[in-house]
Amino acid sequence: MKVPKSLAKAFILGDENAISEIYFKYRGLLYFIISAYVKTKEDCEDVYQEVFLRIIVRKDEIRDPSNLHNYLCQVAKTMAINYAKKNSKMQLIDNDEEIQAEENYRIDDLLPYNLTKTEKAVVGYKLCFGLRYKEISEITGTPISTLKAMYSQALRKIKEVNYE
Repeated sequence: MKVPKSLAKAFILGDENAISEIYFKYRGLLYFIISAYVKTKEDCEDVYQEVFLRIIVRKDEIRDPSNLHNYLCQVAKTMAINYAKKNSKMQLIDNDEEIQAEENYRIDDLLPYNLTKTEKAVVGYKLCFGLRYKEISEITGTPISTLKAMYSQALRKIKEVNYE
C-alpha cells in the first residue's frame, strides 16, 4: 500500500486534509504493527497517537515523498518497541504457535480486515517482525511464491478497507 505521491507531498507540506487522510488511511496498518509489541488496545491507541504526533513534527525529515509509507511503518515499529521496553511489556515468545495465537488474538481484536489466519501470519511476520520470505517459508513450510501471493492479497484487502 503506497501513498499517492501528491498526497505524500501535501502531507509533508503540512496540508491539514492530507494529514487527516493519512491519519485515517494508515490507522489499521500502524495499529497492526504496534499490536505486535504492545498488549492492550489502550496502549496501542497511546502509541498510535505518539507515532502520529512524531510523524507530523518530523515530517520535514522525509526527503522523498515516495518513502512516506516506509517512514510511517518504521516509526510505528520503533516507537512500539521503545514503548514496550520502557513499560516492561515486551514478552519473548519462543514457540511459533504461541506467536501465531498471540498475533491472531490482537489482530482480530484490533483490525477490521477479513484476512485468513495464514494471511495474518504472513503479514505479521513481514511487517511486524521484518522477516524475509525465505525465513517465513522455513517457519511455515509454505513455498515462497505462495507466500508472496498471500502477502499481496492481504495487502489488497487492507488497502480496500483503508480506501473505502
